[in-house]
Amino acid sequence: MNRNQRNDFDNLYAEIDNQKRPRNSLFGLIIGDLIENQKFSLLLLILIILSAGAILITTQQIRKQLFEREQLLLEQDVLESEWRNLVIEENVLADPKRVEYRAKNQLGMSYVTPENETVIVIKSK
Repeated sequence: MNRNQRNDFDNLYAEIDNQKRPRNSLFGLIIGDLIENQKFSLLLLILIILSAGAILITTQQIRKQLFEREQLLLEQDVLESEWRNLVIEENVLADPKRVEYRAKNQLGMSYVTPENETVIVIKSK
């Protein structure tokens, strides 16, 4: 075999070897290009992804807080209703006619007259 044929075989084997090697994927080529030539674009892409993540987190927090606010408003309505009922009950129980009736009938109390009045004097030292 002469030298030219040997070079032709080497070149042929080199071509076959290059064809057998896996080529970079499209994604790999894009990333490689971005890193080598488009650093500013890559920075903007990263910032966009970060801001999208921040938006998702913020939206989730807002939804959670709105749910908690709704629960607190419902609890406030229940407490206000209970408070109104207690005020009404207090007004009914503190009615002067009711107090007088219970004092006379249940406790046997009566109005003070000069005959049944007792004065107690406490001397201080």
